[in-house]
Amino acid sequence: MTTIWGTLESAVNIAISKFAGYESALDFRALIMVAHSNFQQRVDIISALCEQLLPEHPRLKDYKAVIEKIRTAQKARNKYAHNAVIAHEDTGKVSVSYATARGTLKTTTEPVMLADIKEATAKIHEAMCALHTLVTGRELKPLWER
Repeated sequence: MTTIWGTLESAVNIAISKFAGYESALDFRALIMVAHSNFQQRVDIISALCEQLLPEHPRLKDYKAVIEKIRTAQKARNKYAHNAVIAHEDTGKVSVSYATARGTLKTTTEPVMLADIKEATAKIHEAMCALHTLVTGRELKPLWER
């Protein structure tokens, strides 16, 4: 999951550079502007750039769906990357525990299955493919559809 996430993060940086109008995929000016931006801020930059470019570039019409895929992928990844994943030696099972405190404290512990990790990884890969398609105009299908 971590490796696939890295490809999505790189694709987001490249998308910003290209949508901002720089020739180089990783123009130093774009990198300077996003070097200290968090992932959500970078996704917001892509969304704003696409919104402004859409009238002149109608092929960007699906940008909102791509942004949603990226946000869904981020949520799936964050569930495991930012919470306590615990291996229970006595049972051989794995769980993830997390808390929210929006108005009230709520803690949750749930089992983690390998299929859950695969699904999160697939969402990240699908988001990366969708972003690639948005940037290049050439469809990139997920690995399992090629």
